[in-house]
Amino acid sequence: MMPDSVLVGDIGGTNVRFGRARLGFAGHPEVEDIAVLPGDNFSSFDDALHVYLGQLGNNRPHQALFAFAGPVRDGIVRLTNRDWTVNSREVAKKTGLERVRLVNDYAAMARSIPELGDDSFRVLNEGRTPDERAPILVAGPGTGLGMATLLPEGERGWRVMTGEGGHAAFAPRSDREWELTKRLQQRHGYVSKELVLSGSGLDAVHEALCDIDGIDWVRTPPAEIMRRAHAGDPLSKDICEIRAGATLDALGDAALINGTRGGVVITGGVAERLVDWLATPTALSRFFERGPMSHYMEPIPIRLLMQGEAALIGAAALHFDEDIDA
Repeated sequence: MMPDSVLVGDIGGTNVRFGRARLGFAGHPEVEDIAVLPGDNFSSFDDALHVYLGQLGNNRPHQALFAFAGPVRDGIVRLTNRDWTVNSREVAKKTGLERVRLVNDYAAMARSIPELGDDSFRVLNEGRTPDERAPILVAGPGTGLGMATLLPEGERGWRVMTGEGGHAAFAPRSDREWELTKRLQQRHGYVSKELVLSGSGLDAVHEALCDIDGIDWVRTPPAEIMRRAHAGDPLSKDICEIRAGATLDALGDAALINGTRGGVVITGGVAERLVDWLATPTALSRFFERGPMSHYMEPIPIRLLMQGEAALIGAAALHFDEDIDA
């Protein structure tokens, strides 16, 4: 029997996205009725979902798959960068949905990649034509730092391996990064990759660099830091260069560990804003320079995802994968 439509969601540290998905042309999911809601407008996930279901009215699906920025265990998730805890059974009970599944947002993000066309990406490194059935790394900084690996399964299918790679220890490479790490360690103890690279860690990085340079720190919106960096302000440029280079360094580590010779897809709003710095030869060298294993990294293509609804498409694909297999 042909799978019916499914309610999908992408719940991050900043926005809550919902949509209604069905299988479209050539078996690729299509998402419509998309709504993007600021998470700060709601005290709970239930409140946001109630608003969206109200918008759908009688046109609501009977099943749902929601992708959350946090680890999921036994149908329960606590968001990493928002004080929400969600239980799939309670959501089903409150909404009347027949079936509710929760997954990590990077499981959905990674699963979307085979469903998207070339126009959804900006190429940062062409690499060589990859083996189409080789693993692909999908990772990058948004509010947090997500990571997942897309693994081929069978002749055409895909399986996603998720983890919490963003919380691995940050590895400084320059004297400036060592100083930054020491300052962050004094204040925060453990210094993760996410603290240095993600949107949620921007204030901490900015404040630490001001402290190192003997400058009074004033909280500054990300857009203003970007504006100043483009205008040539040394400290703002430093922030962008450190975060871009260290992002590619972190993704290089993950690609080397997981053997993702099928390519690297960089995701996240922070990465989109940093694209001019990510594309520089200096930043890209942080990905490729791996001593005797540099030759292993050189053929790997690197693309930046420019599709804001990717996780909704991936959530739909995960749902239909299981429905079709069943």
